[in-house]
Amino acid sequence: MKLLGLGLAASIALATGAHAATPVAKRVATVDVVYGAKLPDPYRWMEGPNNAVFAAWLKAQGTEGRKRLNASPSLATWQQKLTAASRASVTNRLQHRIGGRIFFMRLEDGKQGVLMVRGTDGSEKALFDPNTVAGAHASITNYGVSPDGKTIAVNVDRGGNEITTIEFYDVDSGRKLSDELPDVWGEFVVAWAGNDGVFYTQMAPDDGHSDRMLNMRTLYHKLDTPVTKDLTVIPAGGTSAFTLDPQEFPFVATDPSSPYAMVVAAGARSEARICVATTADLLQPGAQIQCPVAYDDAVQAGSLVGKTLYLQSVKNAPNGQVLALALDTPVLKLSDAKVLVAEDREAVVTNFVPARDALYVKRMRLGLDSFVRIPYTGNREFISPPYDGQAALIDASTNADGLMFTLQGWTRPRALYAYDPARRALTDLRLGASSLRDYTSLVDSETTEARSQDGTMVPVTILKPKGYRPNGRTKAIVFAYGAYGATVTQPAFDVMSLEWVANGNIYVLAGIRGGGEKGDAWRLAGKGSNKARGVEDIVAAADLLRLKGYSDKKRIVLYSASAGGIIVGNAVDRFPDHFGAAIIHAGMLNPTRLAADSNGANQYAEFGDPNVPPGFRDLRAMDAYLNLKPGPAYPAVMLDVGLNDSRVAPWNSGKYGAQLKYYTKGKSLVLFRTDADSGHFGTSLSQAAAESADHYAFVDLVTGQAPVKRHKRSKRH
Repeated sequence: MKLLGLGLAASIALATGAHAATPVAKRVATVDVVYGAKLPDPYRWMEGPNNAVFAAWLKAQGTEGRKRLNASPSLATWQQKLTAASRASVTNRLQHRIGGRIFFMRLEDGKQGVLMVRGTDGSEKALFDPNTVAGAHASITNYGVSPDGKTIAVNVDRGGNEITTIEFYDVDSGRKLSDELPDVWGEFVVAWAGNDGVFYTQMAPDDGHSDRMLNMRTLYHKLDTPVTKDLTVIPAGGTSAFTLDPQEFPFVATDPSSPYAMVVAAGARSEARICVATTADLLQPGAQIQCPVAYDDAVQAGSLVGKTLYLQSVKNAPNGQVLALALDTPVLKLSDAKVLVAEDREAVVTNFVPARDALYVKRMRLGLDSFVRIPYTGNREFISPPYDGQAALIDASTNADGLMFTLQGWTRPRALYAYDPARRALTDLRLGASSLRDYTSLVDSETTEARSQDGTMVPVTILKPKGYRPNGRTKAIVFAYGAYGATVTQPAFDVMSLEWVANGNIYVLAGIRGGGEKGDAWRLAGKGSNKARGVEDIVAAADLLRLKGYSDKKRIVLYSASAGGIIVGNAVDRFPDHFGAAIIHAGMLNPTRLAADSNGANQYAEFGDPNVPPGFRDLRAMDAYLNLKPGPAYPAVMLDVGLNDSRVAPWNSGKYGAQLKYYTKGKSLVLFRTDADSGHFGTSLSQAAAESADHYAFVDLVTGQAPVKRHKRSKRH
């Protein structure tokens, strides 16, 4: 029976019917008592790696979810629209300029990104195409180029779990070298030590049951030598001069201008510990390492230039400052650092990069980016981008003058610009992104604020059809994240969300507390014991749509992913009558069990340590799975799970969904979407199109509406 044309109540009834067709999760009486608190956990059996019983249950849920989505009248339409949009767009990303050449990743035709290089004469060639790898779902997660630009180290993921092997290629010939470095997390790029060796961070061995995100180590590999001969620079647990907790990731960072190397301990947190040694000393036993930066110093980034260490810090400066610490002294103390860029009450320092001529500092004001150029000698100058937008990527090299950065707006595709300090001029390098569809004529953006429960004003961006007039019934997706200081309200060109809006709908981005919209103070205001404020903030953004007459609560859908699962999961728990549905992708939903989660211990600094009372209390308060209860009329929920996820274990979604199904007894739709070819996120435009089509079809299904054609502008406007 077609849903098209049915009333809202009838549509939802049909969408949620036949609940008995899905396998019911068994409940096993399990109760923990932690610091006096009882924690019933009937789905504990879902936990653990290589859990065949849970895998079979989740696969069955995904099969049933696929049947429901395939029955949605709008799915085929969304698939056609989004696939066409993805194939009509070309995205170049991860651009780096070395020796006059630009290295980059190109995504087009819905395929995996191809590693490319543009020569000084403008010619382009492919260096590595994962789409040609036989017998594997391959993708590139990162890469690093040698200082002379002749060799490139590529992180290659086969299987979607983000655990990569680093392969080396000769840039001029494209020839693959014999060197391969296994078991490297996909984000971890090599640090070059000259042009013939690299430092790299390796995951713990795979023994089938241990958390491989713990006890990492850093090694040195010399090209054209056996990997078995690699030197362990920082072992698991660290050294006497550089101790490591199991959850800390050790890195070495280098720069061709400097004889020094940074030795860094970091993880899923905003701050890092930074130590320093000479590169030569690191390659010898008993390296002399000095550690001037501790976590309490709130340093969020660092770079080397010659004998100076530059640092971005938010200690006593929540909007950020840049410090300069001289390294040619016997004892390194952060208190000796000079303030190079003082805190600005109106603008937030978000990043910086060193070039040969200057330090380039990126600042954000009201969500828009600009730069300050600080020469190593001479007067600083301000650089304004050619239009208002977000400069998501910034790149520079101490071997060359100038800055390279991307710039994008809500309806303007990403462009790549180069700043030439000699001419004080910007050049469009024509190596950003493109789209055959002009969204400037289809989509408007509105910057506003929502008043949260405690009166705090929350930044909100609303994307709506061009010429939109409120009608009180427009479907709306509200996205928020609220963790690690990530900012979501800066302009970003995203074809998938633009297609949603171009077809008559609304897309909202809420800069809730826990993010970085208003500097580090805003992050802390939604962290740990303050996590509930972020939940209230996203609900305030949803309520704003009703107050403005844009929509009603049944047509509003909350959406988030990963750590944002805490936000949306608890919004479902606490405010089920403020919106009609929720979509949670790879969500963190049972954080009291972080110790049992893959990558869990790495998250303690951001969310709380379950092994100490204050941390446990914070985690218990934000645990969406434990906060569910019988009785409320919960909204429909889609749980989107990548079966190869190494960041947030799929049992988070499994436990939350099973509990929600148990409490609602089939009265609310709980739909699992599973993807056997992806991990935490998909990596190709075709995967993004398929996922977004399913999300939008789900929204249509639970709101009882087919896709709305784009709103035509009134002739009076």
